[in-house]
Amino acid sequence: MRAQVAGEVLKELEALDAHAGSVLDPRLRDMIRLRVSHLNGCTHSVRLHSESLAMEGVRPDVIAALARPVLLSRDGLLTHGESAALRLAEVLTDPPRGLEPQARASAGRFFNPVQMGAIVEAVALTNAWNRVLRGTE
Repeated sequence: MRAQVAGEVLKELEALDAHAGSVLDPRLRDMIRLRVSHLNGCTHSVRLHSESLAMEGVRPDVIAALARPVLLSRDGLLTHGESAALRLAEVLTDPPRGLEPQARASAGRFFNPVQMGAIVEAVALTNAWNRVLRGTE
């Protein structure tokens, strides 16, 4: 039996999602969404965000690299800021590791407090969407 989420909840998620992470560069926001969706195993969102990044002109090797932990990315593929933001997204999404102070400090070297909050927003909303989509498959 498929779960059915209330339409009002979906509308509220859509409204929040329109603003979550909006102060970030759209490319970075989509990169975060894709990395988090990979971690959560949400194939619908992986496809959606991969296509979005491709439409933004992101190279296929960069999109493919987001399927792997950021610490395994080859040098020069991502900027230092992108790597730091993606690493923070990983530790926020994978609760057993917790929020590693090192990941937060690294991201803090590239992003101001508002931008750091936007990363947290993008991760939180992507995690919510992934769970709704996986729960209703």
